[in-house]
Amino acid sequence: MLLLPFQLGCRSPANGLCAALKSHDEPAGQSRLPGIFLAALLVAGFSAPAFADRQIIKMTIDDVKRSALVFSPSNPGDAKLPLVFVFHGRGDDNGKFARAVRLHKDWKNAVVVYPRGLTIDTKPPMRGWQSRVGQYADRDLKFTDRLLQRLTTMFAVDPQKTYVAGFSNGGHFTFLLLKERADSFVAYAVIGALHPDFQSDTAPKPFIYLFGRQEGTQYQDQWVKTVKALARHNQASGEQSEYEDCCTLLYPKPGGAIMVYGLYNAGHIWPNRGNERLLRFFGQASSDLLTADSGKK
Repeated sequence: MLLLPFQLGCRSPANGLCAALKSHDEPAGQSRLPGIFLAALLVAGFSAPAFADRQIIKMTIDDVKRSALVFSPSNPGDAKLPLVFVFHGRGDDNGKFARAVRLHKDWKNAVVVYPRGLTIDTKPPMRGWQSRVGQYADRDLKFTDRLLQRLTTMFAVDPQKTYVAGFSNGGHFTFLLLKERADSFVAYAVIGALHPDFQSDTAPKPFIYLFGRQEGTQYQDQWVKTVKALARHNQASGEQSEYEDCCTLLYPKPGGAIMVYGLYNAGHIWPNRGNERLLRFFGQASSDLLTADSGKK
């Protein structure tokens, strides 16, 4: 049985509710991220950091100009590199988002990509991402495909350490990537977004889902439904345990994939220690994949 609720990991619920939610498409706020990571993050090939190079990749797809901000190690050595895509929220910009999230600062031995969204159907018009197949002529799915192709030619990327994360509207796009590009990434992370009716015939993939306790209470039920929908997709067995000091780990049935979900003590911003959570989870997902592959040999 999946034990939910918002009480999981809750220390001091406000108004009796832990999963207080708010509008999920606002621009990312400033994060309060730790400057130093624990040595345990070196697991599963997450090697010592190097100074990061910064560049902007530009391309034209269907006569539309697209761009992404990319950070990569200056001296990567011979080891293959982790690759992570990080999609910003509605109304945000990839440069501002990168300065707030700073994942490239905490993961300097990885190629960290912050793609830039285009205008979506909002009033007033704001930058963002498609959330369903066929929307905007699938421009963002095409952009992701092309970026993956380009980056794998530019860098020695490890296909078993290729990840994606999205915040708010970028999280909605990450849900879509799980449906439409399940073979493109090893593990997925969504922060500050909801998809209560999520369902897909694609294979389960390791997934971490985080949400702020101080978001608006009107979306509490949708948060619960999103957790349950993801648990069904990943074929949760009913066995679970505490994960770190924030979350719950759901163990899968045979053929399923692990899932972590939890709440953090903030509103609609990238969470404090969010980078640490993602790196640990991504490292575990790749480690499990390596173990599974070695067992097949």
